[in-house]
Amino acid sequence: MKINGIIWDYDGTLADTRIKNLNVTKAIISELITGIKIEDTVLNSLGNYEQANLRSSSWRELYRNEFNMKENEIDKAGKLWTKYQSADNTEVVLFEGIEQTVTQLCGYPQGIVSQNSSKIIRKNLNEFNLGKYFNHIIGYEEVDLSNQKPHPDGLLSCISEITNKRKDVSVLYIGDHITDIECAYNANKKVGKKSVFSVLLNHFNDNNWKGWNLEPDFIANKPVDINKIVSLLIND
Repeated sequence: MKINGIIWDYDGTLADTRIKNLNVTKAIISELITGIKIEDTVLNSLGNYEQANLRSSSWRELYRNEFNMKENEIDKAGKLWTKYQSADNTEVVLFEGIEQTVTQLCGYPQGIVSQNSSKIIRKNLNEFNLGKYFNHIIGYEEVDLSNQKPHPDGLLSCISEITNKRKDVSVLYIGDHITDIECAYNANKKVGKKSVFSVLLNHFNDNNWKGWNLEPDFIANKPVDINKIVSLLIND
């Protein structure tokens, strides 16, 4: 099988942004909800924040369920993301093995589909000296707020861009969350055929994916496993 591209999620997949995103979320919630006590919410520790993310299908659901925010308030929160991401100086690091894997896959066009800011992602990648390996980046700014993951619009747009709008393609979409697996499934459903193979990159082995309503096509416990998956597919 010919693989036409590799597409990645960003947060929790390429980069460890957990602490930074916790700080940014605290700032956004503090601005939008008057009088809220952060210590009384899931933002009171990194562990609680991670668990809240794992049980939420998207950032919108997180804000809706954990903070009782209405849709217009959630829209405001989304628009504040880049502002607070840019203002926060918390260090972001690549997960171990990511640089090597991205470099080894340089023969394939690579893209990113994320609910983070594409400007922030591009800035970070350039600092990691990896920006040159990514042909296209889709962040939340490039997708209507009502069509964020797991809606497939962003993923399908990225596939079109990195494959020069070819029709019959096969790509990998690599993520760390049920939202990414659902996004790949929805993309296949929308185009009416199996074009996207989902890969769960389970850095911390903490995703209980066997309890999900959809299972990934492949599991990678380490980035190096992705190379093995690509080899398996192209030799199929």
